[in-house]
Amino acid sequence: MKHTNRLTKFVAMLCLVMMLGCANLAFFADEARADSTYSYRTAPNDTIGITRPAITYYFTTDLGMQPSAYSMYLNGKSVTATYDGKGTLSHTPAQDLAPGEYNVEISITYPGYMPMQQSWKFTVAANALKQFPAVTAEQQDGLSALNDYRAIYGLNPVKFNDMLNAGATAHASYLEKNKVNQSKDSRVSLHEEEPGKSGFIGKKPLDRAKYYGYSTGGVGEDAALLKKAAVKEAIDAFFDAPYHRTPLLDPSIQEVGVGRVGNYTVILFGLTPTNNAQLVVSPAPGDRFVPTVFDGYEAPDPLRMHAGAEYPAGYPIMAQYFGADIDKVKLISAELLDSSNKPVDILANSPDNDDSLTNAIIVIPRKPLEADARYYVKLKLQAVNKDGASTTETKEWDFTTEPVASLGKQKLHQNAADYKKNYVTATPVQRTAAFGLDDTAYSVDGIAFPMKRPPLIVDGSSYLYIRDLAAALGANVEWDNEKRAAVYTKGPLKVTLYTNANQVEINGTVKTTDTPARLIDENTMVPVRLLAEVLGAKVDYAEATRTVKINY
Repeated sequence: MKHTNRLTKFVAMLCLVMMLGCANLAFFADEARADSTYSYRTAPNDTIGITRPAITYYFTTDLGMQPSAYSMYLNGKSVTATYDGKGTLSHTPAQDLAPGEYNVEISITYPGYMPMQQSWKFTVAANALKQFPAVTAEQQDGLSALNDYRAIYGLNPVKFNDMLNAGATAHASYLEKNKVNQSKDSRVSLHEEEPGKSGFIGKKPLDRAKYYGYSTGGVGEDAALLKKAAVKEAIDAFFDAPYHRTPLLDPSIQEVGVGRVGNYTVILFGLTPTNNAQLVVSPAPGDRFVPTVFDGYEAPDPLRMHAGAEYPAGYPIMAQYFGADIDKVKLISAELLDSSNKPVDILANSPDNDDSLTNAIIVIPRKPLEADARYYVKLKLQAVNKDGASTTETKEWDFTTEPVASLGKQKLHQNAADYKKNYVTATPVQRTAAFGLDDTAYSVDGIAFPMKRPPLIVDGSSYLYIRDLAAALGANVEWDNEKRAAVYTKGPLKVTLYTNANQVEINGTVKTTDTPARLIDENTMVPVRLLAEVLGAKVDYAEATRTVKINY
């Protein structure tokens, strides 16, 4: 498979237990009580890249009461610590900490118990930040694009976290400095850093987030190598690639960080999963501007387990269960039907055959989907909880593909609220294509696309280039040299436009016409007056603006 861009994924969803130290508490004044336990974790622990880190002790206990006293010492000096009443004791220095090692000691006392005491060390880096950089316009564009996608699904918008922004940007800088994964045969991960290399701050995504003081939970990461792509374009690429789509649609995510340096874009997601299971399917039910094709620029390759499958393939369909209680998901059956209710050949990925999946399934049409066509999805799924309990459900929905590539993304990012209101609907929507006879671009639903050839006026009649027309309407065109005719197809409609006779053939029926297509400079041009008869669409001409409008 030949790919010009590479995009890879690693989601560092570290379980909380991996971040916890555990101890038994058995210092009782009353020996009749049973032992009680608590768990804890500390932050920061290693080298920290900021001069005013939140020095924090997280703990849980089954005592069922609030502590009566607590204290914190930094390098032997008492500091003011704040307790939130929910198991977090924290202190943020009012002054910058100098580079070097620091020792933290805490003590927490509950009535009737001996104090809990812990200590740990961390180091402030020599080049630690005194303040986080301001958010750039490009970062803001990326956040807006990410939230545009979440808006379609009714998910909460996410916000920036300065620590995650710093971690994402620093890692993008590391990738750019070391030109990671830019050689043809390179298999180096975009998600790992190597000690000793320029810009190293942490091997794994979680290490890099912690370097800048992030300690509230686990993290996920999407990373892309896309040449000359802005952050917004990288977000679009992440959403199209099924493995990378997963964190974008996680209902529990509240905060992200975005960074781009050179050709590299990195997103860090703050993960705070809830226990409540939630199923999210994509494309969104009723979305009327779904892409038709997936070119397979993703690593791992979602087609790797399907012998003989190749790109381009159809646009990936997903069903994802979110929630900390979900252990695994099983795909019982999957079906994709076209607008004629005929089955579409599909490839299915599930945890049973894809080692990169746990709580999600992917359905990929073997071939690209038809443009401006309605499709119906039916999935039967089983979600298994960590306690062994399972639920089985059937999810059915439909979507419609876009008539022109990138049209949906442009409309989504133009106004996400308007998109959700008008283009995520129970039934397909009417589209409008407009051709100005004096213009060099046509428009579809208000979005402009360049014409390959401008319209012509010959003998008082206006002509449009057949390939521009087909592109605007989501149709295909082939040239039949033997018949000297352009063959226009869209769904069940097949129109043969003869350039050497006053004839047009519509679904096998030949009709005569006074305004046939013409071959001008080896380009098939179609007269405006023939459009309504040929397309079965409503065609209007506005004399004042010399604009042809086609509603379909």
